[in-house]
Amino acid sequence: MAESLHTDVLIVGGGPSGLAMAIRLKQLDPNQEVYVLEKGQSPGNHNISGSVMDPSGMDALLPDWQTSFQDYESVTRTQMLYLTEQSSIALPHLPRANHYGGVILSLSKLTRYLAQRAQSLGVEILSGYSGKTLLEQDGRIIGVKTGDMGVGKDGTPTSRYQEGIEIYAKHVAIAEGAYGYLARKIITKYNLENEPMTYGLGVKEVWRVDDQYYEPGLVIHTLGHPVPSHTYGGGFIYHGPDNKVFVGMIVGLDSPNPTMNPFKTLQQYKHHPKFEKMFQSGEPIAYGARVINEGGYQSIPKLDFPGGVLVGCAAGFVNIVRIKGIHAAIFSGIEAANSYLNRQSFDTNFRNHSIVRDLYRARNVRPAFRYGLFAGICITALDQYIFQGRMPFTFGHQLDYLALDSSYKTIVYPKPDGKVSFDLLTMVQKTNTNHREDQPCHLKVVDKDMEKTVIKSYKAPESHYCPANVYEPRGSQYTINYTNCIHCKAGGIRSLKSYIHWELPEGGGGPNYSEV
Repeated sequence: MAESLHTDVLIVGGGPSGLAMAIRLKQLDPNQEVYVLEKGQSPGNHNISGSVMDPSGMDALLPDWQTSFQDYESVTRTQMLYLTEQSSIALPHLPRANHYGGVILSLSKLTRYLAQRAQSLGVEILSGYSGKTLLEQDGRIIGVKTGDMGVGKDGTPTSRYQEGIEIYAKHVAIAEGAYGYLARKIITKYNLENEPMTYGLGVKEVWRVDDQYYEPGLVIHTLGHPVPSHTYGGGFIYHGPDNKVFVGMIVGLDSPNPTMNPFKTLQQYKHHPKFEKMFQSGEPIAYGARVINEGGYQSIPKLDFPGGVLVGCAAGFVNIVRIKGIHAAIFSGIEAANSYLNRQSFDTNFRNHSIVRDLYRARNVRPAFRYGLFAGICITALDQYIFQGRMPFTFGHQLDYLALDSSYKTIVYPKPDGKVSFDLLTMVQKTNTNHREDQPCHLKVVDKDMEKTVIKSYKAPESHYCPANVYEPRGSQYTINYTNCIHCKAGGIRSLKSYIHWELPEGGGGPNYSEV
């Protein structure tokens, strides 16, 4: 019989939204017993973002945070550029999107700080435990069972076997982040979906660069080269603390070309004449990748379900115009705590929050780029400058894999030079990823005929898009290197008709981020 625990509130996911909810619950009612499940070895290990953070969420949650967490750089200068292969053109920032007042930081480090503050208030954080199974009674979620440990490759218990723990709670909050495992089950079970969510894949490196190229507080965003005009995406370069530069590329998972490769696009990006000398002076110290909710307002599901709520990126509050999401996740955690203690609907309360009102004004930007880069820029300019985000109609979204088109030519990327650009396996080592080698593969091919079709006719899109060399085509099948997996979730979204399912690996596995 499984071990069991009982608590007032169970929060699945130890990221900004889950920890913000835990902190606010204990601030308002210290007698509340709060458990947080975190599948990483410790909080922050699985957290990655840009990150230029709007500090308003942290100010509301922990007004003293800037005196006790000082590993950040305030934004001092911002640029928005359109890149050609050899030059750059300055573009205006969209209204409310110039980043001044923001701070540049590592989300991994911020999450560890939030975890420490939560624990100081008495929150119990169970690290290394994945939320695997929903516990239900009379149509209501009453808890979660964690994943079993020590299961062999064939699915049978080994000598290290430990059955998962059943954790029962009066209230369950799902805060797993984008494309969350339990969140997807709950959205389907209770028919919570509005429009389909659309996603981007963010790939990011952290570099330490020479003083002559380091400008603390500089924020650069770019459109154009090397992202093809048929694909939504762009690059960023943020100069953070300690001579560290965060460089990354975000590419839509609805890119029509099956051979689109975000990692190789990032390597190409660093060779642009505007940036190359800076990277030649430095060295990469970290790498990571994660999918990002880009659906915005029309893709937010209903946030209440019987027995609990969806918070943070499990629901999707990233503002694609502002390129911000951390503060939204924190505010959602705060409001979820307030609503629970006041016995009110979180869905009703948060939809009246300024976060969601801002998302409404940004709702047409992301889907406008389905018509191509230049059409997207023109529609966005009309929407944001003329209509102020209040055009009298709303574009819809479709599932990302529906955009895949096998007629596109294979993209040929430049070879890495080993100084500015690198091969994928070299950078994956910088994620400190570790999985127990003899556990079951957590990436399930559920349609073998579809697998043959995509490898033969669609040029094996998963092998190009994956940022960790997980999918290797061998004949008509993939060899799945699941121990490389950095839990980005792109494979399950990008795969045609979602024929690859992302299941939960054993708790404690995956990347061990410290800088991203």
